[in-house]
Amino acid sequence: MFKNMKISIKILLVIITMSLGSLIIVFAASYYFMNYMVNEFQTTNLTLGLNFTDLSKESLLEQTEYYLEMLVTKQADTANDELYLVNRNVTEAADYTHSLYMDSDNFVGKEMPRPDKTTDGVACQKYFLAKGVKETPAVKKEVSILSNCEYMFATILKNNPKMNNIYIGTKSGISYRYSKSNLYNPDYDPRERDWYKTAMSMPDHLIWLPTYLDSYGNTCITAAITYRDESGKVAGVVASDISLQDLVNEVTSLQLGETGTCFMLDENYNFVAHPDMGKENFDNNIRNYFPDNTFISALAKDPWGVMETTYNGKECYLAYSKLVETGWFFCASIEKDEITEPARLARDDGYRLTQNSQDNMQAILFNVFKLFMIYFAIVGILIVIISFTVSGTITRPIQRLTKSIQSIGEGNFDHKIMVESGDEVGQLARKFNNMQDDLKAYMENITQVTAEKEKIQTELSVAARIQEDMLPNIFPAFPDRTDIELFASMDPAKEVGGDFYDFFLVDKDHLALVIADVSDKGVPAALFMVIAKTLIKNHAQTSSTFSPAEVLTKANNQLCEGNEASLFVTTWFAIIDLKTGKGLAANAGHEHPALRRKDGKYELITYRHSPAVAVMEGMKFTEHAFQLYPGDSIFVYTDGVPEASNKEKELFGSDRMIEALNIEPDAPPEIVMRNVRKTIDEFVGDAPQFDDMTMLCFRYKCNE
Repeated sequence: MFKNMKISIKILLVIITMSLGSLIIVFAASYYFMNYMVNEFQTTNLTLGLNFTDLSKESLLEQTEYYLEMLVTKQADTANDELYLVNRNVTEAADYTHSLYMDSDNFVGKEMPRPDKTTDGVACQKYFLAKGVKETPAVKKEVSILSNCEYMFATILKNNPKMNNIYIGTKSGISYRYSKSNLYNPDYDPRERDWYKTAMSMPDHLIWLPTYLDSYGNTCITAAITYRDESGKVAGVVASDISLQDLVNEVTSLQLGETGTCFMLDENYNFVAHPDMGKENFDNNIRNYFPDNTFISALAKDPWGVMETTYNGKECYLAYSKLVETGWFFCASIEKDEITEPARLARDDGYRLTQNSQDNMQAILFNVFKLFMIYFAIVGILIVIISFTVSGTITRPIQRLTKSIQSIGEGNFDHKIMVESGDEVGQLARKFNNMQDDLKAYMENITQVTAEKEKIQTELSVAARIQEDMLPNIFPAFPDRTDIELFASMDPAKEVGGDFYDFFLVDKDHLALVIADVSDKGVPAALFMVIAKTLIKNHAQTSSTFSPAEVLTKANNQLCEGNEASLFVTTWFAIIDLKTGKGLAANAGHEHPALRRKDGKYELITYRHSPAVAVMEGMKFTEHAFQLYPGDSIFVYTDGVPEASNKEKELFGSDRMIEALNIEPDAPPEIVMRNVRKTIDEFVGDAPQFDDMTMLCFRYKCNE
């Protein structure tokens, strides 16, 4: 019967039945529950007040733990980021100093003054020799090398205001400094200083010395690391003094409520920063602030945490977080009584309000009961009248809305729903109109975006095909020659890449091999790769000396012109006499090649590098001679091979590469490279490829 009944009748019956039925039930139940409510009101309110107080305390304590933890973690991370930047700058300064030693012949030194001969407050480089050190030719040469540090050190100090200076102490007794200060002490010997001795005891590791106060009363710390000379031996130490006063001021100025305190401890649990450190009677022993070793033990066990403890004679909540860079701890505390004080005040107010409410309830309850009878009679009549009216106002707009929506669903996006009311139905109609406009615009936009995306993807695909066609990819490369055998491949990380390889005959007896890696990825690197490849090949084919170093020198000068993007390209370039097997190779900052003698196994061949191509105009490159015998093979590659990583961020590495090469060392170059790529794919698994991967394998056969 109800299944085929009109919606208007259904709504009418539901409204009348529910309304009148509810009134009858409410009237019957009200008499009982009102009396019961009065008796239970007082007991319930008292119980709720107590429970609310306990819950409030627990909630406040939980929130305090959370915000204390967030505060110390954020402050520790901020301080650690600043110290990490110093770590990176000092390490980069050491690496740059090592590169100067490695390429000392490519740099021209300059005269440097003694510190007291410079202008105080103006940043510049200066040096002097420790007492007793003679100015021998070797010392002079080393001073000349260090004079080139200014190019990088000046930039570091300019970009990092935390660093006061950068200075170097060498094993030979040279004291070099880039700073604004011109202080000079002729008896100063850097080799006797703690920063030098500590760094020398831990070669190649950056160390942080304990904090100290400078001559202006500011808190400072020193970072230092060793660097090596061209022979790989430790030649000295690069260090920098960093002002921590801003960090100390920030810590001491933080205020947590009325009783909160923030402080910082070093790795030995000594105060680095505390609001009371400037007072004469300040106790610097952290253990005197706690009744036992619980807090110290927690610091030693966990890098961060929140705990309830007694601090300075008060029950407190105390949070701490460890700075990864220096091993220091940022700590914040607040007294427990201050946290729970709002809950106690709320409990007292609750008791008072409960009593007042109960008195008022008794007076109001009697009047409500009398009015309820009158209300029941009036509402019953109104419900019947309103039910008839409301039923029609609901169903008629719904019927019109249904017809309009059906038209839109058929694809007529220009049809508009007539909105005649401001109720939910009217709002729904307006929403449908808005949705209709949005859907129409969306369909137009998605059509346009899809077309543009397809155009861009098509252009990238064309660029990838053009780049692939520029590299020699037809094998065997020289089918009419039996004295050589080679294979090469390039797999870009993006649609186009910055790696490239090349091989070509300079003349009928000289073969050129090239493999290179541009310092960027994607389209910019691909464009730079095209220019570099073209220049190297053109200069090689027009040169009469068969000198890779000369070819790279000419290409470098042209690539430096207009190189606003500061791109550079690491290059391994060799020219081999196919009659004799003699070859010349120049390595411009590229990976070391792997060599296999006939019937032997592949091994890495390491030798001195030149800087990468396009780093600096006027750069001269070095080359070295080598000899190939029939049956010998050379394998060259870009850094995408050893630096391929799996999901655990573990690098493939040179050792695994050599093992892969030696799976079938006597196999043709194509098989050798296939083994390497298969081994890399198994190691990487589902991890994405982040860098271009290029390989070239050449076998010298001659009359084998």
